[in-house]
Amino acid sequence: MMACKLDLPLGPSFRDAHIEADLQARLDQGHNVWAVGDIHGHLGTFRALIHRLKLGDEDRVICLGDMIDRGPDSAGLIEFIRSDNRIICLKGNHEHMALSSLQEDGVVELWQPWLARGGRSTWGSYIVRADGDLYEAKRLFADDLMWMDNLPNHIVLDKLRLVHAGYDPRMPLDSQGDKELLWIRKRFYEHEYAIDPYRTVIFGHSTTTKVGPAPGEVVHSPIQLNDERPAWIAMDIGAFNHVSPGLAAMNLSSFRIVKQGTLRSERWFDFPDCKEAKVGSHYGLDLLQNRNRREAVSALRARHKLKKAGVVLREESQDIDLEAMPRHLLFTSREYESENNRIVLGPGTNSDEQHLRLPGPTGFRVYRRMKTRTSLGSESTIQRRRGIQG
Repeated sequence: MMACKLDLPLGPSFRDAHIEADLQARLDQGHNVWAVGDIHGHLGTFRALIHRLKLGDEDRVICLGDMIDRGPDSAGLIEFIRSDNRIICLKGNHEHMALSSLQEDGVVELWQPWLARGGRSTWGSYIVRADGDLYEAKRLFADDLMWMDNLPNHIVLDKLRLVHAGYDPRMPLDSQGDKELLWIRKRFYEHEYAIDPYRTVIFGHSTTTKVGPAPGEVVHSPIQLNDERPAWIAMDIGAFNHVSPGLAAMNLSSFRIVKQGTLRSERWFDFPDCKEAKVGSHYGLDLLQNRNRREAVSALRARHKLKKAGVVLREESQDIDLEAMPRHLLFTSREYESENNRIVLGPGTNSDEQHLRLPGPTGFRVYRRMKTRTSLGSESTIQRRRGIQG
């Protein structure tokens, strides 16, 4: 029943009285407060959902944990969340695992069990966000880990409890810690009576494809409280569930649901045998390499189009950033002059070769213009006509 089988430091119950008082006051004043299930690094989809909610300055969004791992941009998601004071977060079991990578002296030592459970994509996203600078990536990651470490593991309001995973029905509610609040599954949501007779429990962690019969839908408990509200509501509709992936937000006053399907650009799970986003492969370094390669190929395509239009470009070797070029496009400094045009040859290139693969610049300076076949044909036609008329 308990999914936490790892050797993790397990903390006690941790609530933030200031957050709870502020949220309750906003609900009492009629402001919108939304709960959102597990995001798992899907930054674009989360931003689209936030746009749908049309938040006012006094509205709030509560993320129910598992903001990171598996998705394409966990680093960008945390940056986005931390930059908006309207977004409040709970700690999830994936943040709990990631915290084992932060040592007491503040040094980051990546914890292998976390990497094997979706952490590779998170670490890869930090490397990409730091443009491949590992020192900067670790600095950003350490700062975000310290922020995660201070997140509460549940929120208790007058009529609601918000938690990542749930509560163990065998224990007093306020004496439960990380093991129960961040990791419990079936023992909680399959219990035959309400855990708290006065409060509906809003939780994520267990995707609704497992909790309920309808994939991609928020699930309400069949057990009701005395005021006929459901005993619990499951919010993790599955950002990568293969059937109807997306994120869901629920208004805590009206229980109204707003959903956002996972963006096509973030559907990494459509690839066969893919357990996390591609940014996890080689920790994002291949993505950086591909980005450089795409830029180089785009420049070469632009050069080819200009050549068709009759524009010849003059290459200046000092304008070429050789270190930024992909390996297969690198060139040596061996040069020769051909018709007043400097040519830079690559390793093993024959000087008689007709189609030299030159690295394309990002900005173009016209050296001279050639007459195209069309224009030459037009001139010869005109001359013939003039000869006939003469």
